[in-house]
Amino acid sequence: TTYTLADLGSGIFHWSVDNYGNSKTPILGNIIAAFQGHHTAPWTITERGFCNNVHKLCYPFGVLLPGLSYFMGNTGVAGLLSLTLFCWFEVMSQELHKWTHQTSAETNKTINWLQKNNLILSRKTHNKHHTMPFDGNYCIVSGWNNGWLDRSGFLRWMELRIWERNGVESNSW
Repeated sequence: TTYTLADLGSGIFHWSVDNYGNSKTPILGNIIAAFQGHHTAPWTITERGFCNNVHKLCYPFGVLLPGLSYFMGNTGVAGLLSLTLFCWFEVMSQELHKWTHQTSAETNKTINWLQKNNLILSRKTHNKHHTMPFDGNYCIVSGWNNGWLDRSGFLRWMELRIWERNGVESNSW
């Protein structure tokens, strides 16, 4: 369940930073600039080392984890473990994403096997995000939620609500 929720969370987060804000947005500006810039030069993610690739997501989740644990109350070890794993998968989503932009020769056998068996985001699945009309397939942990999330129209519905309330158009329009 935690893995599936992390995939969904990565998709909603990815959609939000792809479509709203810019480098000057308070707090998330650097993350937004990196996600939006990735569409101009997607191969650059493969040139980043592990720490350089994931560190930007460590900050928000590092801040969120203690606060969320407090608000979850006494959920015991299982609740804390689920929350910690959720945050870990969110941070690792950047590395999982990076592997989809590398060739099978550039990743190890285990990564290739996990991608081939759709246990982590595959190259084929993620390639759809970089294909016209560039408005779907945002989930980057496993990609398991992409199909229903895109078919449901939920993200388009969210874009309309944001536009109606704030007059801000999604970048995917």
